[in-house]
Amino acid sequence: MAAFSSALLRSGSLLDASRHALAAFNPLRTASVNIALPAAAISIPSLLSDIWEGILKAVPKKKTSHMKRRHRLLAGKAMKDVKSVVRCPGCGKPKKAHTLCPYCVAEIKQAWNDDKRASQTDLKEA
Repeated sequence: MAAFSSALLRSGSLLDASRHALAAFNPLRTASVNIALPAAAISIPSLLSDIWEGILKAVPKKKTSHMKRRHRLLAGKAMKDVKSVVRCPGCGKPKKAHTLCPYCVAEIKQAWNDDKRASQTDLKEA
């Protein structure tokens, strides 16, 4: 980096400094770079100033707090309203469409358990 800055100070030209820096990294590519750079060297300072302005504006000014970060990550994920609620044809209580009614299922399970207990007591008595 020191060689690059000293070359820039000596030559006074960004083109000469870039040639010197490229030659330090890869001496075989300097010939092709010398041909390609003069046409682009005219607009390099204005291009660099535009890029530098964008880089300076794209940096966050302060660290995002834990609360704001968590709010951003979790804020928009609220539960959606259920619109597919219908009445159960068996008991008339509300249930989700295309699912079994939990009240009817609980009644059926209770009836099965009662029948199972009754059959077990009948087997024990016999």
